[in-house]
This record gives sequence, structure tokens and C-alpha cells, in this order.
Amino acid sequence: MKRKIIKIDEERCDGCGVCIPNCPEGALKIIDGKLRLVSDLYCDGLGACIGHCPRGAITIETREAEKYDERRVMDNIVTQGSNVIKAHLGHLKSHKQLQYLEEAMCYLKEKGYAF
Repeated sequence: MKRKIIKIDEERCDGCGVCIPNCPEGALKIIDGKLRLVSDLYCDGLGACIGHCPRGAITIETREAEKYDERRVMDNIVTQGSNVIKAHLGHLKSHKQLQYLEEAMCYLKEKGYAF
């Protein structure tokens, strides 16, 4: 499927990692000294990481990518603690991603988390 997803300019990326905390979905990792998108299905394509890159190495593009999977993202997020969960829910809400927000809230309820 075609959808919006981040694109990393490896020439510009210096591997500083400033963008990583702004991606609670877990789509970004520093590997071999460079930022990498570890899975299309973790990137929601909303670009919360973009404004935090001091080198301008992250942009959004529309391309073929695996479908974003909120449940798999939540599997990753809950292991990072309540502040990351709150940040992710706030991120979804601020971008008016109500379907994903509903999926996240259902996931949390099923797993016994109160938010």
C-alpha cells in the first residue's frame, strides 16, 4: 500500500539520536552510527521526529510501505512505561488520529492498563 512514512537522508544524519525520544512508536533506532527506520509498520507517518533533527535528515515521503499496526506499536510502547504511553496517546490525539487512538485505548483496556 502507498502511505506517508519517514525518509532518512543518510548523508545528513550524524547519528546523534536526538529524534529517537520523539518516536515512542519504536520505529527509529541508531544502527551502525546512523538513524534507521526499523519497521514500516511502526512508523505512523505523522513526523513527530522531524522537528527534532538538528541536521534536517528526516522528511516525509509517500511510498509503498507495510501498513501501520497500532497493536504492534502498543506491544512496544507498554514496555517503555506510563510516560511513553501518555506521550504516544497525546501524539495520536494532537494529530487527530482517532482510529489509532481508539485502537490504543482498546489495547490498553484489554491488557489491564488504566488511562
